[in-house]
Amino acid sequence: MFSNSKAKLGNKRILLFTDNDDPHAKDKSLQKQVKSKVADLEGTGIELQLMHIERDDKKFDIETFYKDLLAHESDEITAMASASNKFDDLLTRVRSKEHKKRAMVRTCISLGGGLKLGVGVYNLVSSCVKQSAVKLSREKNEELKSKRNIILQDTGEALMPHDIKKYVLFGGKKIGLETDEITEIKQFGEPGFTLMGFKPLSFLQKDHFLRSANFIYPDEKTIKGSTTLFTALLEKCLEKTVMAICKFISRRNLPPMFVALVPQAEETDQGKVQVTPPGFHVVYLPFADDIRETPCDQHMPRANMDQIDKAKEVIKRLQFSFSSENFENPVLQHHYRNIEALALELDEPDEMTDYTVPDEERMKSRAGKQISEFQDLIFPEGYSTGPGSKRKAPAAGGGAAFKRTKTETTSADVDIKTEAMANRLGKLTVSVLKDFIKKTKISANGTKKADLIEAINEHFDI
Repeated sequence: MFSNSKAKLGNKRILLFTDNDDPHAKDKSLQKQVKSKVADLEGTGIELQLMHIERDDKKFDIETFYKDLLAHESDEITAMASASNKFDDLLTRVRSKEHKKRAMVRTCISLGGGLKLGVGVYNLVSSCVKQSAVKLSREKNEELKSKRNIILQDTGEALMPHDIKKYVLFGGKKIGLETDEITEIKQFGEPGFTLMGFKPLSFLQKDHFLRSANFIYPDEKTIKGSTTLFTALLEKCLEKTVMAICKFISRRNLPPMFVALVPQAEETDQGKVQVTPPGFHVVYLPFADDIRETPCDQHMPRANMDQIDKAKEVIKRLQFSFSSENFENPVLQHHYRNIEALALELDEPDEMTDYTVPDEERMKSRAGKQISEFQDLIFPEGYSTGPGSKRKAPAAGGGAAFKRTKTETTSADVDIKTEAMANRLGKLTVSVLKDFIKKTKISANGTKKADLIEAINEHFDI
C-alpha cells in the first residue's frame, strides 16, 4: 500500500479498527505470523495504532493479545486508551493520530557525571501568518527568482564571499574579522540542555515572560532508555513541586538561554484518552540585562475603597469563559476570503464576522449600571469620556513643541568637529548626526548611528 503511493509521506501509520481482542485464538502459528509482520512493519518505519471497539455483549481485553504486540517505549509514561463503543470517541482518537508530532529539534539533557537522556523539543504554539507574495513575470506569468550580488562601488565588480571581510567599529577604529573568527565567536558550547539545579515552582514569576514556551518529550532514537530516566525525573519533580533550571543551546551557532523545565502530569478523560501529555514545558528565562525597572510615581493619585469595590463589581459582572481556540484571526480570515473571491471571480468576498469585537450591547445589559456608577466615582463632574473629547494643549514652555524646538537648537549649536576629535560622537543623537551630514553633504554608507559616525570621522580624517 505504501510502496505504491507516489506521494512523499512524512509518516506511515496503519489504524487498526477491531472488536476482536483475541484473533486467531485457536491457531498459534497465525499469531506468530502476525507478530512477525508487525515487527517487520516497525522495522520499515510503519507504525501500527490500535483503535479497539467494545461491543455491548463483550468487554475488549487488551491484555489477551494486543498489549505485547503494540508495546512501545513511550507506554511507560502514557496510559493506553480504553475501548469505546461511541463513534464520536473513535473520531476524536483518529483526529489526534492524524498528524505526526514533529520535533523542532532533537537533543540531549545532561544531568552531570556523563549521564544524558534524549529528548525532542516541540513547539506547541506558532503564529499563523499570511503566505508571502510570489513575484511573477508580467509577460509569461512565470515565477521569478531573485538573485543578490554584492558590487564593488568603485569598479562595479561583483564580489565573491571570499573577497568580503567584516568588521566592528570599536573606539573609532575598524576591527577586521575573518569568517572562522566570526563562527567561533558565535559558538558557546555543544547544543542541548545542561542541568544547573532545581528550584520550587513558586520561584517562577509571571512577569519573566520572553516568548512562548516549548515542550519536551523523551526520544528513544537519540539515546536508548531515555524514557525510563525521563519518567523518573518527571515523577520526582511533580512529587516535590520543583522545576529544573537548565542552560539550553538549541543549535550550534545560537546563543545560550536559561530555561525552566516545568513538569506537567498526564491527564486523560473517562475513556483514558489522553487530554494533556506528560512532559516538561520549556519556559525561557530572562537574563539580568533583559529585566527593566518600571518607573513608579509615588505622587500619583490612589483609588479609594469605594472605587476599588465598584471596579471589582464591574469585573465580576463581565466575567466569561474564554478559550483562544474559539476565535479565528480576523486578519487571516479577511485575507483568505479576498483570495477566494479573486480565484472564483466573485463580485465581492463572503461576509466575515469578527468575533474579537466586543459585544457592547451584551456588556451594557450585564453591567451597564455598574459601569456608569464606576465612571461617576472615577471621573470628575463635567469630564467627557466620549470620542469627541480632545487632549489638552501642552503648557507654555513644555510639551512636544518645546522639545522639538530644543532639539533643533541643540543640533545647530553642537561643534561636531570638536566632538569628533574628542571621540564623543557616540553621545550625540542620530538626528544631530543626520542634520550635520545633510548640511555638509557627506555621503554615508547607511542610516545607522555607527555608519553616520564613520562617515563624519572620514570627513575630518580622524
